[in-house]
Amino acid sequence: MSPEELEKLAAKGSEMPDGLTAPEQLLFLSLRQLYAIYRNGRLPKDIAKAEKTKIYQEYAQNVLNHKCWVSSLERQRKLSYMIQDIRKCDCETCKKVLRIVEGI
Repeated sequence: MSPEELEKLAAKGSEMPDGLTAPEQLLFLSLRQLYAIYRNGRLPKDIAKAEKTKIYQEYAQNVLNHKCWVSSLERQRKLSYMIQDIRKCDCETCKKVLRIVEGI
C-alpha cells in the first residue's frame, strides 16, 4: 500500500491492513496514534504537523533500511551455496571471505 493510503486508513482509526512490511506497519501505527492524540485535543496542530513530518522522514529511512536488509538476506542465501566450497579451499582470500560471511 502507498503511504497515502495508509495515512487515510490511519486517520480513520482503521485496523492495520494485513501484509504490510515492517516500515509500513510502523508508519501506519505511528500515524494512527498521532491522529488519535490530535483528535482527543491533547496535541496542538503545529506540533502534530511537525511530528507527522518526522514520522515520514523516519519512514523513508526505514524503507531504505528494510531494502538493504532484504538485499543482504538474498546475497547471504546465494552465497550459502558456495560456503562448503570456500571452506575446502585453503587460499587466504577464501579464508578471509569465510571469516566475513561467518561474522568472525
